[in-house]
Amino acid sequence: MKISQKLISGILGIATLSVITGAINAHQQLKIAKYIAQQEAEEVAGLVGYFVSHEVDEYHEIGSRDKMLAELQEHVILLHKQRQRDLEIVDRNKIILADVVPEDIGTRLDHDRNNEVGKTIQDGIPRTYIEVSPEYPNGIRLIAVPFKTGKGETIGAVILEYTPLYKAALVTANKNIVATSVISLVCGILALLVGYLISRSISKPIKQLQQAVVNLAEGKLDTRVNIRSQDEIGELATSFNKMADDLQYSREKLINANEQLRDEITERQEAEAELQQALKDLQKTQIQLIQSEKMSSLGQLVAGVAHEINNPVNFIYGNLEYADDYTQQMLLLIKLYQKHYPYPEPEIQNANQLNEIEYLIEDLPKMLTSMKMGAKRIREIVLSLRIFSRLDEAEFKTADLHEGIDSTLLILQHRLKAQSNRPQIEVVKEYGKMPKIQCFAGQMNQVFMNLLANAIDALEEAFQKELCPNPLIRISSEQVNENAVIRIADNGSGIPKAIQSRLFDPFFTTKAVGKGTGMGLSISYQIITERHGGSLECISSPRQGAEFVIAIPIRAGKLAQSSISDRIIG
Repeated sequence: MKISQKLISGILGIATLSVITGAINAHQQLKIAKYIAQQEAEEVAGLVGYFVSHEVDEYHEIGSRDKMLAELQEHVILLHKQRQRDLEIVDRNKIILADVVPEDIGTRLDHDRNNEVGKTIQDGIPRTYIEVSPEYPNGIRLIAVPFKTGKGETIGAVILEYTPLYKAALVTANKNIVATSVISLVCGILALLVGYLISRSISKPIKQLQQAVVNLAEGKLDTRVNIRSQDEIGELATSFNKMADDLQYSREKLINANEQLRDEITERQEAEAELQQALKDLQKTQIQLIQSEKMSSLGQLVAGVAHEINNPVNFIYGNLEYADDYTQQMLLLIKLYQKHYPYPEPEIQNANQLNEIEYLIEDLPKMLTSMKMGAKRIREIVLSLRIFSRLDEAEFKTADLHEGIDSTLLILQHRLKAQSNRPQIEVVKEYGKMPKIQCFAGQMNQVFMNLLANAIDALEEAFQKELCPNPLIRISSEQVNENAVIRIADNGSGIPKAIQSRLFDPFFTTKAVGKGTGMGLSISYQIITERHGGSLECISSPRQGAEFVIAIPIRAGKLAQSSISDRIIG
């Protein structure tokens, strides 16, 4: 509720209270009229009672009751003339003893319908009641008081009419009500006027303050109120203006501080971004350095071993042909000796028996054949090492990926064979028709090495946990549009989905400490995506194994060409 409404409501409440007070006053006037009538009736009853008591004692001696009643009647008429009040006296049986109307004397009181007079005679308590009759259609007001002798004996009741007194009191009460109503109405109008003026003088500056507060809340800190009154509202306006000044000053300081802080945050974010980029570049460079050093050392080692083994192997393999020819000639000569000299000297026979010449003739060709197969196997291993290292070829060239996979499998052959703690790992190759592609052949071989080595580790771990009784690696290839797609899958325990998104992060590994560096998959991902412009993804489900899918363009893309240019410039 607004202040003006409160003021007007308060003043109207005072006016209403005045009206209620007037009404209460009028009601009190009526009660006073009734009280005066009762006092008058009791006074009359007392006078009559005194008269009757005195006369009863006197006439008791004379013995004439009729003369006493006549005197009582005269006394009642006299009181009627003196007080202008209707008056009647009844005995305990409600028989009228005296009345202003002589015809009613000796009759029974019949206008007391609620027996108010009888109750007063019984308990001695004065009562008022209204008598309605054809003579008095509007009713007359009567009061009954006990009629007692001088000795205090109740012998009847005195009934006195107080209608004129009540009407006079009613007229006075009505006048008081009218006067009070007029005064209250005037007071109400004046109260409304005064309340309106007061509320306006109070609410107007308060509204100004309210609007100023709203403006201040909306951010209009230059808002001020122009109230010069020397009261509490004026003091409040002064305090508000001071608060607005302080807020505006604080806001300006805060804006300046925010701008400075924003500049510092921007600089720090830029520095952090540069630091993050530098860290990424450092990690990338570190990986590349480690990889380059690793591949360089490994390539030199493999190439050196292959070169050192290649020369003696070529010597052995080349001379095995001559040794085979010479052996065949010597065996032919021995057979001729046996044919033409079936009975040689005893010394020769003893030598033949001692050296088991027949067994030597049969086993020597087999031994030479085994030596040829061993030398050929060594030559194939050396060739695989040379293909894997690729140090004698240009870095970016057209290469056969199947050849790289086969050379990698040959190098890992010792890990695929049956071990003391697991059976042999079966390798199923499902090569499709796929042309040679332009790639970094040595780096692609490294990718195959990392993926196959991880698959072997996963199968060994799954077999130890009795999750993979028949370890298997399946390698498939196909051409999809302009891409070469290689799939390397195992039937191990699979890779949880929670860590699949981190597989290609540098230094992330699930292997035990000392068994993995966390670099293999990260380097492989870099080689496939950054060097060749392809993709490397992992598809795995728990207990369903894992499958790594390599997809690279068959012809060199922009990213691969850029890598070539970078390496040439470097």
